[in-house]
Amino acid sequence: MSEEVQSDSTRDRILAVAMRLFGEQGYAGTKVAQIEDAAGLSRGAGGLYRHFPSKQTLLSAGITRAIETGTDLVGLISDPAALADLPFPDRLFVVARAGLQRLDHDRNLNRLVLRDLAKFPELLGQVRDQEILRTHGAFAAWLKQQPEAAARPELDWDAIAAVLMGAASHYWLLQDTFGGHPTGLDQERYLRATVALTAALVDRANEDLPDDVA
Repeated sequence: MSEEVQSDSTRDRILAVAMRLFGEQGYAGTKVAQIEDAAGLSRGAGGLYRHFPSKQTLLSAGITRAIETGTDLVGLISDPAALADLPFPDRLFVVARAGLQRLDHDRNLNRLVLRDLAKFPELLGQVRDQEILRTHGAFAAWLKQQPEAAARPELDWDAIAAVLMGAASHYWLLQDTFGGHPTGLDQERYLRATVALTAALVDRANEDLPDDVA
């Protein structure tokens, strides 16, 4: 193995274990020595610093890597083309379930956002711009492509996308915090209720909608 390939492999290993430890223990609670141990480096020998000049630089690189390697919603749906044949609530359910899977896939990044990144405004802004806004834009665009959206152009589909993302994120947060949703609701029941409420909104006649919704 060449020195360059070995260096890249070591760097990737450091990033992976650092993000795992940051997610599990928090940024402040994770010591450089712990990262070195988990990455198979000699503690205190400077191996980590040959790749990252500081712990904060390591955090920044880990955030960037997590965003770059995150799976998009469509990539988590086994057969995206088959969605067109499903009723609207079932289409929403499949996409919402993929959203929860994506949140779980990016567990360490999400934990850092919630617990640590307020101390690092630039990194928080990076997650906002490159992850949250990008995902919202893609999901809102998908919603607007649905026949039901074309039939109800008066609805605020950008806001609906944000509400659905918020519902999935809230479920994931409580489930991750408590080791299961505190109400005992499983993912399917929660998501079915969420998409049923959305589908009911879409089905309502225009004249039945309050002025601030239509």
